Amino acid sequence: MMRRLTSSLATKLTLCLVGSMVLLFGFLGYLNIRLNRQHLEEVVFQSADRISDLIRRSIRYSMLRDQRDEVFQIINTIGHQPGISKIRIFNKEGRITFSTDSQEVGQYVDKNAEACYACHAQAQPLERLDRPDRMRIYVARDGDRVLGLISPIENEPDCSNAACHAHSADRNRVLGVLDTDLSLSAIDRSLEAHKRKMAGLTAVSILAVSLVSVIFIWVMVRKPVRGLTEATRHVAEGDLDYSIPDAGGDEIGTLAKSFNRMTGNLKTAQAEILEWTRTLEARVRQKSDEVERAYKHLVQAERMASLGKLSAVVAHEINNPLAGILTYCKLVSRMADKGFDRTER
Repeated sequence: MMRRLTSSLATKLTLCLVGSMVLLFGFLGYLNIRLNRQHLEEVVFQSADRISDLIRRSIRYSMLRDQRDEVFQIINTIGHQPGISKIRIFNKEGRITFSTDSQEVGQYVDKNAEACYACHAQAQPLERLDRPDRMRIYVARDGDRVLGLISPIENEPDCSNAACHAHSADRNRVLGVLDTDLSLSAIDRSLEAHKRKMAGLTAVSILAVSLVSVIFIWVMVRKPVRGLTEATRHVAEGDLDYSIPDAGGDEIGTLAKSFNRMTGNLKTAQAEILEWTRTLEARVRQKSDEVERAYKHLVQAERMASLGKLSAVVAHEINNPLAGILTYCKLVSRMADKGFDRTER
């Protein structure tokens, strides 16, 4: 039973269709989640870019006046906003001068780390990066993903000419880097919820489409094919009166009509063959009777011919002695007439 079920055309079509739908819906779900992730990360990147620009504009005046406490206060206030992991500023040597994490101030960052590698990958550090190269995503110590954005702090003319610090405009085009890190935990939670929704929606869609497909295949394919199979079995057993009900105007319906016409033609041909057989038998009997009558006539003629021959032989055998006797009698009669008297006669 299981072997017949697995070898059935309807089962193969169902498995092929359901498998294709699973792959298609799975790919579409994966593509949707990936595009949604990229979109949300792009939104966070734009937010980080705006926050970095806001910080640079907010601390510019305080940095020109060398009011470091005010700069730290501005950075600390913005850095404790929801969604912001940390904000820090480090100079060209990699020393952290400002950070929302006070324990990092004064430490040196690794130039091979994510935030520095883009600029320091070459022997001569780059002074300007394209917008996508300034972003990186890494996993923090607590396991959450973090999107970091570095924004170079350029040595503008009003900064290099300020009396508070002597920065040569020719030798120091970049004073430091503003590193803004935004947490992606909210996005990851949203993506996980979206994944679950997509998985549920995909499963329901696959189940619904599969159910409709199974019903369609069972009604439109399996049932007509089984009807054709049953009809061929009846015809193979010699039942030419069996016909397939009208299956519609599709290819299977056309096949059923052709099958019914074929069985009708076979039935007509069989009837003609039977009629020819009966006619042939009658003709054979007629010819047999004619042959038998001819044989009887031949036997009768043969008998008559044999009887004629026998009569001729008998007549010959009898006539020859009788002819001698008759001749002798005639001779005696003549002799008697000539010389014998009545007494001698």
